[in-house]
Formats: sequence, structure tokens, C-alpha cells
Amino acid sequence: MEKMGRFEKKIVLVTGGCRNTGLEIADLFIREGAKVFLCGSNDASVAEGVKALESRGLAGFTAVKCDVSKRGHVDALMDVIARTAGRLDVVVSNAANFGLGQGTSLETTDEQFLDVLQVNVLGGFRLVQTAVNRFFLKQEPDAYTRQRGVVVFVGSNSSERVSRNRITYVASKGGMDSMMKSFAVDLGPKGVRVNMVAPGFIWTSRWEFLSEAVKADRRANVPNGYEATGRDVAEGVAFFASDGARACQGARLVMDGGSSVQLYPARCEDDTSKMRER
Repeated sequence: MEKMGRFEKKIVLVTGGCRNTGLEIADLFIREGAKVFLCGSNDASVAEGVKALESRGLAGFTAVKCDVSKRGHVDALMDVIARTAGRLDVVVSNAANFGLGQGTSLETTDEQFLDVLQVNVLGGFRLVQTAVNRFFLKQEPDAYTRQRGVVVFVGSNSSERVSRNRITYVASKGGMDSMMKSFAVDLGPKGVRVNMVAPGFIWTSRWEFLSEAVKADRRANVPNGYEATGRDVAEGVAFFASDGARACQGARLVMDGGSSVQLYPARCEDDTSKMRER
């Protein structure tokens, strides 16, 4: 592990930062010296995030209610950061609508599709646009990196490897990929670094509702044999936010244990092998 304190005196914003992967991202930045603003879309999630971080003995963070699907919420969030910190160095766009239970692609409604896009695509757009205009463009570039700020999107390998009956989520993550690249090209000359981590399966509290058989099936399609943790994803985010990534722009770090490059589960390969022997 790298020496702690990479983000001493840095101001970091993490949306969707009050539970699961977002909480681990916030945790890592706090432990490495950053002043962190973490957001949840409702009061309950904000309270949950505060309780979780305090139970770990962490301080140096501010939890704010912010639904990124609402422009007014994003503007109010930036007001809080301006009043209490006066600057912003890193934006982690992690808030997500997973579009669970929406049915098949033939059953999904316009309203359901728009609900997911409002968070996963437009929410990220609002967040980055506002942060860059309110903070990054007004800040002097760092002497070493020559950059005024950093944006890290938390995407998904779902933009390339598709799950059944998840058309809204899959489409939104594909849109996020393209949006990240567009921001990278537009903002690079302005001193803003923009990149993405793209996880596959991540262990979250939702996995507790899966049967052992389903977990085993999922892991069978991951060459590493295990799903990523929130901490794994946080380390990828931290890399892109660090000075060590000063040459990265428009990059996408896939963190899926190799599932993107494995054609099918190992048991299918074994069956194929037996067929070849005959």
C-alpha cells in the first residue's frame, strides 16, 4: 500500500458516498488526509453514512443531502462546499440508479428509463459542469501536475458486458463512458483531468440476499474467482485522483477480476475440452 497522506489538504467530493462502494471511497480519502464531502440522495442515507464513518473513528468529513437528478440540489451542494472549504480538488461521480426490477426491455417505460438517466448520465453531467465552473476554472493549476482539478467517474463493465433485463442501467453506463471521454477532451486543455474506473461485480450489502449457488455462478465467470470489494474500487479512484495519474486523461480502468476478457465460465471450457478429446 502506498504511504498514507496522498491527499493531505485536498478537498474531495464523493456523490453516492454514504453506503457501499461510495462509503469506502470516502473512507480512503479521509484516511489519506482529505477533507471529504459525501452525499446521499435522502436523509436516511446521509445519517447512515455519518454513523458508519463515525463508528470507524473517522472525522474530517461533511455529509450533505444531494439528489444529483435535481439541478437545485447540485447547486446547493456547491454552495456548502464554497462556504465551508472555499475550493474543490477532486470530484468523484459515484451516485447511481441501478434500475432494478424494471422488467424486460419490452416492458420498461419511458419514465423508468428517464429516472435512471437522470442520475447516471445527467446527474454526472450536472455535477461535473457545475464543479468545473464554480471551482476548477477559478483555481490556479498545481505546479507539478499543471492541473486545476480532477474528476473520476465510477462506471461499470456493464457498458460492454450486458445483463438481461437491465436495459436502462446498461444504456446509462454506456452513456457515462462516452460522456467521460467528451469531458476529457473538452476539459484537458483547461487543466482538468477526467478518467473512469469501471468495476464488475462488487461485494455490497445486496449480495447478502443472493443464494450461495448464485454467488458461485457469478464467481465462476471471474478469472480471479472473487468479486471486487468497495476498497478495491476506492484504490482505483484514488490512483486517478493522485499525482501519479497526471498523464492519464480519458482513461478507463476496468476492475472486474478479468470477467471482461473471459468468454464463458470455466465449467463451459471444461465441457468444450472434453468435446475436443472425442
